[in-house]
Amino acid sequence: MNMKTQILILFIGIISILISCNNQPTSKVEEVKNTDTIETVKADTTSKTNEIATTETVEKPIQKTEKKEASSVLVYNFHVTNRCASCIAIEEATTKTLNTNFANELKSGKIKRFIIDVDDEKNAKLAEKYQVFGSSLLLVLVKDGKEKTVDLTGDGFKFAKSKEDRFIEILSKNITELLK
Repeated sequence: MNMKTQILILFIGIISILISCNNQPTSKVEEVKNTDTIETVKADTTSKTNEIATTETVEKPIQKTEKKEASSVLVYNFHVTNRCASCIAIEEATTKTLNTNFANELKSGKIKRFIIDVDDEKNAKLAEKYQVFGSSLLLVLVKDGKEKTVDLTGDGFKFAKSKEDRFIEILSKNITELLK
């Protein structure tokens, strides 16, 4: 693809996101506090204290002398600062799914959940790594130093607001598959 085509595709993608989210400012959603089931973390790719996997950690090849890493599923809720009702519905349904169906996995650290504002400059490297420019829901299996990413953004926008049960079913099935 030439540069003009890439810029055109990027421009159309950004316009699509803005249209789908109506670019409406909404009131700030209260974040889930540290409970026994889920902890919401604002991602900062430069910090070691928030347990987010950095590029060096995730993509580091395993040496023969190293112990293999335990697998984990990272749940990334990316969003822009001004959020629409659908973006909020995706986050709320994801929280509900994780707290209801995967509470033990959250407690044990097999699942880690991150809510990330892509407009915040400190999250630029992570957003770039996953090529995220707006609202997105990604499941990332980290196993043996490699990643497998499942993008559920389309299903989130399609079902989270109007057919939450269907979205929860899809999300649960995908997480269960990654945990196998």
